[in-house]
Amino acid sequence: MIQPQLRVLGVYRPTISKEAWQEQWNVTADDDYTKDYFEKLVLIEAIVDGLEEPFEMSRFGQMNLEFPDDQTRMLVGYDEGLLSADGETLIERDFDCVRGTGPLRFAVYLQYYDPARPLQWQAGEVACPPIQEVPLRLMMLMPYTACS
Repeated sequence: MIQPQLRVLGVYRPTISKEAWQEQWNVTADDDYTKDYFEKLVLIEAIVDGLEEPFEMSRFGQMNLEFPDDQTRMLVGYDEGLLSADGETLIERDFDCVRGTGPLRFAVYLQYYDPARPLQWQAGEVACPPIQEVPLRLMMLMPYTACS
């Protein structure tokens, strides 16, 4: 039996458009909060392989440091996108879209990311590479959109 594996290809600081900044500010109505929100936002690109059950985005993220033992308060990935194997095409961008057989390449946003801690997922933990600027290809496929 093959053990499931998750390989993080990159952790990226996303480009935030003026329009997206304004949309998020409309939600927060606070300059400092909006700035803090975007400073701790990352876009993660990864490949998961060897799963026999569906990928659980609700278990992909980092524990909230204020509630380290409360799984219900885990900071989880959101606004995920299923990518082609080469990462050049967005196949689907929707809740629960990371599904299928074989290796699955995806990108997902994560808020309040702490680069000093590993990511957790349904089969354990994984270390991440350092944060980099987002590749243009990925920003075109997965632009940030404000949440309400």
